[in-house]
Amino acid sequence: MIARTHRMLAIGSGGAAGASLRWLVSQSWPVTATAITDGAFPWPVLIINLVGSGVLGFALAEQWRHPRHQLALHDWVGVGFCGGLTTMSTFAVETAQLLRSGHLSIGVLYLLGSVLGAVAAAVLGALAGRQILALLLPVEGRNGIVADTSAGRENPASTGLRDGRSA
Repeated sequence: MIARTHRMLAIGSGGAAGASLRWLVSQSWPVTATAITDGAFPWPVLIINLVGSGVLGFALAEQWRHPRHQLALHDWVGVGFCGGLTTMSTFAVETAQLLRSGHLSIGVLYLLGSVLGAVAAAVLGALAGRQILALLLPVEGRNGIVADTSAGRENPASTGLRDGRSA
């Protein structure tokens, strides 16, 4: 029951942070439905969704290597923050508005830019996360291997095999 409560609090607080940031961006850079119908490009939602995808890729790239942080990253950052920050519904409405109002090229550009850009942002975020992790971890801490400095070789216990063979 406590774990469920912690997860609920993580998702709720992450969602509140993400939704608050989206609201701040939309207030700072408003694009009205009328402007979109008139052919204005919906930059705020595109940028919000691309940033959210990048953050998601960055935060979750290494989640399986660190199981104790997996739920915190998944719940607070992935489900909560990125779920509150990004918006599929606004993207869908804005795309439909552009297409219905006859702005086919802008609508298609927005659609493709959003979908392909989100995938690219997630991949780049994951690559950035892995690069930062590689810089932060000592060489002997990578891949679960711990150096045995007294013997000048890997510690067999750290490889997970009893006889010291490497995996």
